[in-house]
Amino acid sequence: MEYSGLMLEIGLILMVAFIGALLASRSRQSVILGYIAAGIIIGPYLHFQLGDFAYNGIIQETEFIETISELGLILLIFFVGMEFSLDKIRRVKGPAVILSILDVGVNLFTGILLATGLGWPLIDTLFLASVLAMSCSAVAMKTLMELGRLERPETEFLLGMIILEEFISMLFLTIVGGLVIHTDADFTVSSMLMGLGAFFLFFIIMAAVVVPRVIARLQKMKSDEMFVLFMLGAICLSAALAELCGVPALIGAFFIGMTFAESKITLRAERIIVPLRDAFVAMFFVAFGMLIDPSLFGSVWVIILMAVVLISVDEILIMSALAYLVGFGRRAATSVGASFSARGGESIMYASVGSQAAGATKGAELYPIAGAVTFIMSVLCPLYIRKAFSLADWVARKAPRFMTYGAGVISRTFNKMVMPGSQVFTLSRSLLIAFIAYLVLVLAVATTPGIPGLVLYYLAISSVVLIWYLLQKDLLNVVTKVDYANLGVREGMERTVSHYVATAACLGLIMVASVALMYLVYWPSVIVITLAYLLWFVYLMHLSYKRTCDAALYDEIRERSFQPTVTMQIEKPVFNYRQRWKDF
Repeated sequence: MEYSGLMLEIGLILMVAFIGALLASRSRQSVILGYIAAGIIIGPYLHFQLGDFAYNGIIQETEFIETISELGLILLIFFVGMEFSLDKIRRVKGPAVILSILDVGVNLFTGILLATGLGWPLIDTLFLASVLAMSCSAVAMKTLMELGRLERPETEFLLGMIILEEFISMLFLTIVGGLVIHTDADFTVSSMLMGLGAFFLFFIIMAAVVVPRVIARLQKMKSDEMFVLFMLGAICLSAALAELCGVPALIGAFFIGMTFAESKITLRAERIIVPLRDAFVAMFFVAFGMLIDPSLFGSVWVIILMAVVLISVDEILIMSALAYLVGFGRRAATSVGASFSARGGESIMYASVGSQAAGATKGAELYPIAGAVTFIMSVLCPLYIRKAFSLADWVARKAPRFMTYGAGVISRTFNKMVMPGSQVFTLSRSLLIAFIAYLVLVLAVATTPGIPGLVLYYLAISSVVLIWYLLQKDLLNVVTKVDYANLGVREGMERTVSHYVATAACLGLIMVASVALMYLVYWPSVIVITLAYLLWFVYLMHLSYKRTCDAALYDEIRERSFQPTVTMQIEKPVFNYRQRWKDF
């Protein structure tokens, strides 16, 4: 019998995965970091020499290992889909939906700017931005558990945001994958849309008709062996169907997991299949590490550093500020932003898919970038979470009074609009239609160059004007029910406050439309537009403070009362000796 060495390779991978996970756990880090480091060590790209000893890696052929590890990723995404609980989404629907979309959008925006500044092609730009944008929840949940913060109110919203971000990442991968995975010369956008339509129609029928009947039979099935065979067959066939429809196989696993979500077989599936999933997932991350060429770190370290800085700024500063403006308290908002700073399996998944995309030229660089960013941010995330409360208190002490006042008014207002339990705002149908029209126009602006794009831009601005008119009318009913007493809002300022909050929201919509227009014309202008918006927003907060705050009025009166009085200087007569002598 010929010896192939396959069992030796699989055994080595599993043992080094165990050692890497053990060392990472004892270092209080994510086991993913241990898997990736182990993969780099035994992979074919690590080379060094000590005297007469030369090390060139242990495993040279990785194709078969990659094929096996892909099953682990598919099983992982299947269980992610099973976590998609509609009940959880309903409980935290307002802030979770808003913050999930904003988090993915802000990180995609900065990632696209980074890749565009580096001169990367469009396909590679999309996947690099996705690597930077997709948050990882495992590190954050582990840290919150260690700090005893799982019982805090914002943790439930975090869980809802995690579920929605996973869904958004899969949906984005569906669209991007459908556009760039194909290598067929006969591929057209219409064929892609038909494939996506058939894919979604299949899973709608599965969720509405097939799965409810299958679950009743699976519950009666006593054999765990038959249960595992059915579930694995359903997962793999769904992944194959996704590839047949022109989207990544992972999407099929995610949607079949969604169809089984909240059913009575989820606990049984977790009990039986999770150990198998974990073993294959470990092989996937080890295989990913094996594909990282350490020699490339020297050429991409600047990109890695910029990515780490951008992610930290996006999550710790921007997302914390947005969470506060949506209605969270300052400590809870900073904790939300810090919790989404980690990067993990989702980033690695995008790097793996992006490196195989048709037309991709930066696939080899995506691996070390994703690995290094995942490693660094998984180390920084627990530190950010531990320091979140201190950072929130420090900002509250050091920020100017007009900024804390202006942000507090917006936060208090949106708290009554979107936060469950205190919501007094119902979105009117006309406002919803206007906002949907705005989103459609912005998407059209972002994909339409030239004069037609400019016309669409003006239509988008017109829709913002309509949104402002409708929003400030609806806000007036909200403002009258909000208690601003401890903020110092003067009585009778309800209409002014509603105008202020509506203007602050619509300024952001104008900025987004302007960015969508100018990115196609001259992308560096996007940075100028964003900075101009931030300065305008600060000025708006200062203006609101002057017009509506009691403290501002008191400061103005005090400045006037303590001004030094102007006294008339009476000139003393100059004694003229000569004139006096004549008079005498």
